Order: sequence, then structure tokens, then C-alpha cells
Amino acid sequence: MMKNFVEGPWLYRILALFLALLLFGYVNLDEINTTRQTNNNDTQMLATRTETVKVPLQINADTDQYFITGYPQKVKVKLSGPNALVTSAVNTLNFRVIADLTKLGPGDHTVKLEQTGINKDIKVTIEPREIKVHIEHKVTKQFPVQVNVKKENLAAGYSLGNPKLSQDVVEVSGAKSAVNAVSQVVATIDPAEGTKKDINEEVLLQAVDRNGKALNVLISPQTVNVKILVQMNKKTLPISLEKTGEKSGYSYSLSSPTDSVTVYGRQTALAKLTSLPVSVDLSTITSSTSKTVKVPLPDNIYESMPSTIKVTITVTPDTANTSATSTVEAPAESTAQTSTSAPIASSSSSSQSNSQSSSSESESSKIKPNINQ
Repeated sequence: MMKNFVEGPWLYRILALFLALLLFGYVNLDEINTTRQTNNNDTQMLATRTETVKVPLQINADTDQYFITGYPQKVKVKLSGPNALVTSAVNTLNFRVIADLTKLGPGDHTVKLEQTGINKDIKVTIEPREIKVHIEHKVTKQFPVQVNVKKENLAAGYSLGNPKLSQDVVEVSGAKSAVNAVSQVVATIDPAEGTKKDINEEVLLQAVDRNGKALNVLISPQTVNVKILVQMNKKTLPISLEKTGEKSGYSYSLSSPTDSVTVYGRQTALAKLTSLPVSVDLSTITSSTSKTVKVPLPDNIYESMPSTIKVTITVTPDTANTSATSTVEAPAESTAQTSTSAPIASSSSSSQSNSQSSSSESESSKIKPNINQ
């Protein structure tokens, strides 16, 4: 019985005491950690921090009347102070740096920069502390948009159609001297090498002077959409049918329902062409027929529409040969008649000669006796 008494209640008491001690230690450890964390946070809050950030410069001026140049777009701001305040200022950037020009007129001015919105416990240093600005009267003019395309990037034999713009005229505002120097507003397009596809781009506009130098002015709108048709250079030319290989004894006449074709190629090659000769080979043709002939392509001409034409060939025998034969036979008959009559004349002449000879001989014989006597 004593043994059971010892093993029962005392064991539970010892176990309860151990658990109580363990719980006490855990609670105190948590409080210690919390205290340490609080102390660390307090230390961090009270620590000094330095940060430098870039912020936009705000210009206060009558921008409807004046145009201001010369100032930087952003300035550096160095912040030094309690860690929490500096961190908040850097993360939110809920402060501004201002150049107040509201009381200034045209001319060159040096202006001190100011800040607003930064906690007074933070030390602020602005770089630069002062800026120089140039103030001029503002003017606004309208200019047509000129499109410049680097044509050397187009594929060989291709050219550009007329550009179509989302807006043909834009407003240019700025200092009077700068706006008066604007020669044109250009949209420059640099297509990829070997371009054959149509151009469809949103292009940033730029105002330039007569030397092509960009000017510091405001353009409204700043971009325009440009669409340009890219197509092969073309020219419509009349065709001329030319005979080759004509056979002797025949006359040939050529005709075609197609009197012109459109050819495509380099602009320099097209400029030299006024017509397109189409040769028709007649070396095997002796009767009237039709023939499909391919349209020839001169140098630097890549295509023609249509590529072939139908040619009607009319063949007639050459009547000149028949006339020549008749002309040759006529004199032959005349010669034959002359030959026939010639012997007749010759016979008559011979007969007369014989007659005269006989007569002479008679007379001779009659004379001889007289001589002998």
C-alpha cells in the first residue's frame, strides 16, 4: 500500500511542477524577446539615415505666354535624418522641388530651387541649388507633316506609293526664335533591309531647321500614323511586233489584240523604255496561223503583265515572182520570131546572090569567046 501511495500522487506532483517551470520559462523568454525587438525598433527609429534620390523639377511659370528653356528635367535631392522619416520620404517621394518663375519676364535668369512636402526633421540638400533659365515669348504655328523614307532599304525594283497620314498638319509651339527657325516637321521611317511589305507605323515627329538640325519645340500631336503602299516599279508600254526568219516567196502580216503591256522593274530601267519590241519567228510558217509569243524582259525588268501575247500571222504567196516569170518569157518569143525570119532573109539573100552569080557566069562565058576571038 505504501508503494502505491508513493508511485501515485507524488509522481503527478513532480510532473506538474516540471510543467509549471517550463511554462514560466517560455513566458519570460517571449517577454524578453519582445522587449529586445522593441528596443531594436526604437533604436532603428532613432538612427540617422542618408539617401540621395532624383526627382522631377517643377517649373512654376505662365506657360501660355512664355516658353522656358535651359532647365534640367530632374535634380538630385539628398535627405538626412531619422531612419523612418527618410525611408518614408524615399519610398513615397511625396515632396516636390520647385523653380518659381512667376515673377520673371523674357530674358536669362538664375533661379534658386526650393522644396516642399519634406518633414522638417529631415535635412535637405538640392543639387544643383540654382539653375539658369531662358524665357521667351511663346508662339504657335501650324506645319504640314513631311514623310521621309529611306528608300535604299526597299527591295530591288520596288517603290513607294503616296503616304497616308492620320494627321497631315500639326501645331508647333515654343520660343519665338525657335518656331520661326522651323523649316519642316518630318516623320522619318527607316524600313528593314529588303522591304517588300506595306508600311504601317506610328512615327515620332521632329521639327528641323533648313540644315536638318532638330529644334527644341513642342509638337502637337507628337506622333502620327503613316501608311505607305510598297509595290514594284511599273510602266505601261506599247508593243511593236517585229518579224524574224521570213521565208522567201511569202509575204507576212502580223497583228495582235494586245497593243500594250505593263512591265515591272528598276526605275532607272523603266525610264529608258518607250516601247517594247516583241519578235515573232516566221522561219517555219508558210500559211496563215496564230501563235502565242512570250513578252521579252529587258535588263532590270523583272515581270510583265501579261507575260505572253497572241499574234495572228497572215501569210500570202509572193506575187512578185509570178510577174517576174512573165516578164522573162515575153522576150523569148520575140527572139524566136527574129530567129525564124532571119534564116528566111538569109535564104532570100542567098538566092539573090546565086542568081547574081549565075548571071555573072553567063556574062562571063559570053565574053570569053570575044576574047578568044
